[in-house]
Amino acid sequence: MFDFKRNSLLGNVSGQPLCQQYKEAWRKCGDDKEMLIRLALKQQSTPYLSHACYNKLGLSKEYVLQNFGEYINGNKTFSDVEGTEGYTYQLYAGYDKDFEVSADVTSLMWVNCSVLIPETKCPTFYVSNYSSVRFTLNGFNSIRVYLFDESSITIDDAPEGCDVVVYKYGNMANAEAGKFCFANMKIFYKQLKL
Repeated sequence: MFDFKRNSLLGNVSGQPLCQQYKEAWRKCGDDKEMLIRLALKQQSTPYLSHACYNKLGLSKEYVLQNFGEYINGNKTFSDVEGTEGYTYQLYAGYDKDFEVSADVTSLMWVNCSVLIPETKCPTFYVSNYSSVRFTLNGFNSIRVYLFDESSITIDDAPEGCDVVVYKYGNMANAEAGKFCFANMKIFYKQLKL
């Protein structure tokens, strides 16, 4: 954690030192693991953390599993992380079991799994750090996927009437429709700005 914070403050992660707002937010967290996870799950923080971990300037998978196990992989759902009442957030890291998504925003790092999306659920996913994720949509879904580094997703099964929007950050990320994907799927290429 110390190395990650130092790299952030020195600007090694993004080419610029961490902004004052995030310096203050990180300082307020101290050693409180739940507060640190809440900070990491903010949709402005997630790409930064993903990029840092991928480039070995952040936390390792082993460190996250060892130090934050009680808060990840379905063990804890966070509410109102960004001050938006009613939204829920989860982080999965180093996970290789299939699961049904329950949160509105889910961050997936170092995972190899299938994710089932219940009918009418419209979640957002952040997929990074060599993850390989297969999605099954049950119907009337509209999902957004932010895809980073060398991670990949496949929409295995999705009926008509579903929408999938994928934002790819980098040329090595891969998104594809499987044999039973009848969803309206759009892929956009984006530049990562940290």
